[in-house]
Amino acid sequence: MGQQTGIVEREVQLRASDGAALPVYIAEPAGAPSAPRMVIAPEIFGVSPWVKSVAQRLAREGFRAAAPEIFARDTEPIGEDMQGWMARIRRLDIPQAVRDLRLALDSLQGGPAGSIGFCLGGALSILTAAEGGLAACVDCYGRPRWMVETPAPHAIDAARRIRCPVLGIYGKRDSGIPVEAAEELRAALPQGSELVFYDAGHAFLNDTRPDRYDANAATLAWPKIIGFLRRNLA
Repeated sequence: MGQQTGIVEREVQLRASDGAALPVYIAEPAGAPSAPRMVIAPEIFGVSPWVKSVAQRLAREGFRAAAPEIFARDTEPIGEDMQGWMARIRRLDIPQAVRDLRLALDSLQGGPAGSIGFCLGGALSILTAAEGGLAACVDCYGRPRWMVETPAPHAIDAARRIRCPVLGIYGKRDSGIPVEAAEELRAALPQGSELVFYDAGHAFLNDTRPDRYDANAATLAWPKIIGFLRRNLA
């Protein structure tokens, strides 16, 4: 497995377990139908251009990547501040979102499978891996505990059911997720897992958010992520 010269992009619509239409963006390395498969759990912004760029990045590295729009059922405006974002999370059926992620992953068929998620999606990536059947899980600055009422388990509790290695990516200067909270998550992860801290704040991988992006930390973190996936999904 290595970098690919060409990728193929497509958008499909699946039928979710609750009967809703589920749009899914897919990026794949050209001519590699049995390549390892990944599902991407998005940030609060859903399948944004940045999430699509993550799928493309994974495809260039030899992975088939699917990004389901877990907010497809939500017709309310997202808002432009933390209050609006938290309201969107409160409206999200988190157990259904996990089922959506599994459906998108299963739609790729064949090959070893993994999950990756960012912010909200970091916790969702852990919940998805806790359902079993994955060979790798990446959690990028996901909260160990939900800040809203939900029937879903906290990520830190779901982590204890995971049987595959987990890579946690966190920022030392993340004001919303203190290092101590992330370290508590580390203790719940299965053997072979790793938690890495970078000198950055929250959401530092997203280069479309200049207020959050940290180029130095992202330059270090992406090779770590890709290397982890290659070792566990090869």
